[in-house]
Amino acid sequence: MNDVAVIADSDTREQIFLAAEKLFAERGYDGVSVRDIVAAANVNLAAINYHFGSKGELLLEIFRRRARELNKERQRLLREAGADLEGVLHALLAPPILWRAPASGHAIASRFMNRAMTESTPELRLLLETEVSHQRVFLAALARVLPAWSAAELCWALHFANGLAHQCTDTNFKRLTILSDGACDTEDLDAILARALRFALAGIAALSDFPLNRT
Repeated sequence: MNDVAVIADSDTREQIFLAAEKLFAERGYDGVSVRDIVAAANVNLAAINYHFGSKGELLLEIFRRRARELNKERQRLLREAGADLEGVLHALLAPPILWRAPASGHAIASRFMNRAMTESTPELRLLLETEVSHQRVFLAALARVLPAWSAAELCWALHFANGLAHQCTDTNFKRLTILSDGACDTEDLDAILARALRFALAGIAALSDFPLNRT
């Protein structure tokens, strides 16, 4: 295959990837057909099978790539955080929250990931339930800044902190807007991140005083 053909092949793959990501973000996995993707990407039907195999494998490929990008950014922030609890939590929470901003260049990816996690295929669900390597990095960072904590309590702290980012989805923000009668600004992502960090720090401080050995 010559260089021109390789480039064209790569371009076709990326066209399919981006078109499918946008459609999945907007409609969910079950709301998108292979023909929808083909039409949006302006490619022929055989291109999906050639480059990805199936719609399900395409979903997995999109999720894996975006998760790698998200976790790469988290790890960069984590390296900058040093031995600082707030810095560790910022590295955990900032990328998934701030990716929602249109100016971030990751807004579609953010919507895709949030929707894929709630409307996943069995294969993606298995990945979500078992892949924890990216979390172990943060567990080790928490252990460094909270050396007196047991492994179990560190895991609980990380588990609950992760929940804050998972609440920042379109569905949950719509519910919040209704609940607050529009008083909560779900567009000010910097303010949302600041609140999430304060909440996480306060929660961890509360856990440190919790009577863990109650009978």
